[in-house]
Amino acid sequence: MTDSLKCVPLLLGIVVLAGCVGMDISPTTQYSKPDRIVLGIQPLYMGFEAQKVLPDLEKNCVVLDARVFKFGSDKKGVITTDPVDVGPAQGLIAQPTQAGKIAVTVDVAAPEGATATVEIRTGASFFDQSQWSPWMPLGQQGGTLDKPAGRYAQVRLTLTGKDAAAVPSIGKVVLDAECVPAAAVPAGLKVADSKIEQIVKSTIDFQYERPDHPKIAAFRKAINLDAVVAGGKTDFDKLVLLMDWVASCKNDRTVNKNITDGYYAWDIDRVTDVTEPSASADKPGKATIHGHCMSYAEVLSIAATALGYKSRHMAVVGFKEASHEVVEAWTPSLKKWVYYDPSLSNYYMDKETKQPMNIIEQHNIVARTFVPADKDMNWFIGQSNPDTRALVKKIGGKTPIDARLGAWKYGEPMPANYDWGWSHGYLADGFVQMTPRTDFHTNPSANPKKFQNYPGYAGYPFWVDDKTPPRKGVNNWYTRMRDFYWTLDQASLVLTAGAQGGKTLTVELGNSMPFFKKYQVKTNGQPAGDVKNPFTWELRAGENCLEVAPVDEFGLVGAASSVTVISE
Repeated sequence: MTDSLKCVPLLLGIVVLAGCVGMDISPTTQYSKPDRIVLGIQPLYMGFEAQKVLPDLEKNCVVLDARVFKFGSDKKGVITTDPVDVGPAQGLIAQPTQAGKIAVTVDVAAPEGATATVEIRTGASFFDQSQWSPWMPLGQQGGTLDKPAGRYAQVRLTLTGKDAAAVPSIGKVVLDAECVPAAAVPAGLKVADSKIEQIVKSTIDFQYERPDHPKIAAFRKAINLDAVVAGGKTDFDKLVLLMDWVASCKNDRTVNKNITDGYYAWDIDRVTDVTEPSASADKPGKATIHGHCMSYAEVLSIAATALGYKSRHMAVVGFKEASHEVVEAWTPSLKKWVYYDPSLSNYYMDKETKQPMNIIEQHNIVARTFVPADKDMNWFIGQSNPDTRALVKKIGGKTPIDARLGAWKYGEPMPANYDWGWSHGYLADGFVQMTPRTDFHTNPSANPKKFQNYPGYAGYPFWVDDKTPPRKGVNNWYTRMRDFYWTLDQASLVLTAGAQGGKTLTVELGNSMPFFKKYQVKTNGQPAGDVKNPFTWELRAGENCLEVAPVDEFGLVGAASSVTVISE
């Protein structure tokens, strides 16, 4: 019996599975068929949720992270699998099935004082889980669910222990389902081609700002942000132009206009003054930014929101105890979140591929290049530690990474000799925290009232790995790239053969688009109009093509999924 999801081997330490980042594969490709599904260390740790648990390579299991007993207040770990399809399928086409009993067997080791609770929930649809059953408790070793609500199931495991010396572990989870096929997949039906977006979800409940908020819309118009990005050919080009414009804005720290009642305002009208409104359709305006890197990051994030991009603030503390705030923006053409620094008008690239990087990719370079095996990030950031300075000088801060350095630094021309491998830059990517919201104007009551130099405020998501331990008082930490880097603005789909036979497929649609409004559906190149979800796809003899894209309330069309089915 083998694990059903194959991936490259786990790396030593607790950084995530290399090559498995962003894995949220559709049920027809993720799990083995038929009937018996085995989830081992990789799909358990890389599933929907793996909070405060770690892979134990030697014992081939997932264990409660012993650091819960030292840091934070939540002394438990949680594993929640991705949705599992327990029914049979032929490639991408699922066979219509009445799901019978589902037996769950959990390989659990729980020392004295440790516990592992097992729950299951089920449903008839993969993407829409609003009608799924509630979580049902099973025994510590599992149990049997007699009447599942459908062919899809999730298992949730909660691990607790009394101390770091006696933590529970999970070796594998096995699901055995009794499935009664309702109909066979029609003969002569096959998938000839497919390009299906794989939606990656995170347990982080991110709150996005609306681009049509009056203050944001007014800022877009006053500056003419559309003119700022007009020269960009791709969304990445446009975001770089937007970053450069923000970096060119004059900096004024003499007026505490960005402070309200003693705390940061998070208000575009208080963080900026529009000093020269746009005078023509092809000319951007100018603004003054009040504050430091936090304000520059906020202006870029708000400007990106105004133009329909999704972004978030990232707070870091690293080399020489330098703290910084930057922006990561979802960049559709690259299908990834990318780091943009609007204070220094720069971004970083992989040394070989020249691919723009995100902040954790940069953090990983810092950790493996400049933090010795017997040290951690607390050692690296020491402001008065001469050893860290000596090591960075010896290796060379520019050695492991490339940078695109822009023309501006806090509104002043960038010095020609600016050393981004020593001064403020990616070496600050030591301790990392995400601000999980951009709705500062829509929901100002939720704006944090207190900040500190180290990430750890407001209970926001905090990055932890083997070189970057949790900090005292920090409870909300994550160890997987999947948690920090979900996907956006995509459509996906699942195919099931028609229950009544014949040449039809039932198509269930899903999306990862904030402010989603509708699906743009084309069959054989022609618009299908408004369709229900799920809908019945009537197949003709020969080639059948389906394309589905998401559309939001503001008219933005996201990444499409497509499939070509041959009906003989």
